[in-house]
Amino acid sequence: MLGVADLYELLVTADLPDDLSEAEVAELRWHLGLGPEPEAFTIVTGFPEVFVDDYDDPQVADSGEGYWETLRLPALAERGPAHRIGGVLFSELARREGPARPGWALTSRQEIHAAEFQGPTELIRWLSERVNDRMFDLSLHMRFYEDDVLHPTSLEKDELVIHEIVSKTPSPPVLRLIADGKRIEAITQVRSDTGMSLEKARKYVDALRTGHVILV
Repeated sequence: MLGVADLYELLVTADLPDDLSEAEVAELRWHLGLGPEPEAFTIVTGFPEVFVDDYDDPQVADSGEGYWETLRLPALAERGPAHRIGGVLFSELARREGPARPGWALTSRQEIHAAEFQGPTELIRWLSERVNDRMFDLSLHMRFYEDDVLHPTSLEKDELVIHEIVSKTPSPPVLRLIADGKRIEAITQVRSDTGMSLEKARKYVDALRTGHVILV
C-alpha cells in the first residue's frame, strides 16, 4: 500500500492539433476517464506487471501457483475530492472548432503518488510530440502536496522535473559554496541571507545546483 506522504499535484493543459485519429482520441479519452478501455494501446504502452496470488484470485489457492498480469490503468483519470492537495481532481477533453485553430483542448488536475508517474509521464511525452506547431501548446505545472504554489515543470528524458521559481537572487557566498560542492554550508548561508525555513532553503539550493530554477 502506498503512503500519502509522497503525493504531488499535477496540472496539465494542452491544445492539440486536429489530426488526431479516432483511435487516438478514444485512447486519450480512456486515459482521462472519459471513455471505455480501447482494444489496442499506442499512446501509453509501458504498463506495469503485477503478481497475482491467492489473495487477489481465489482460484490460485486451488492450483498453488500465482501468475503475472498486466495492470492497465488510465494515466490521468482520477475524479472527485483530492486526498491531500485540496480541491477537485478532474480531466476534460473538448473539441475546438473554428478555422483559426481547430483541434482539441485538454485540461487535467491530478493527485499522483511519486511511485505512480510512469503512465502520466508516458502520456505527457506523447502529448509533447503532438504539439509540434507554435499554434498549439502544452503546459505542465506541479507541486509537492505540502508546497503552497504550483511550479513550472518540464519533461526531461523520462522524468518530470519541477523548476523552482526563485524571487531572491543567490548571494555570491551561496554561489561559491555551491560551486565548491558544499551543499550543507550553502543551505546554512541561504537561511542566513533570507530567513528561509530549512526545507525551503534545501529546495532553493538543490534547484540552483541542478539548474532547475527560474529567477524572477
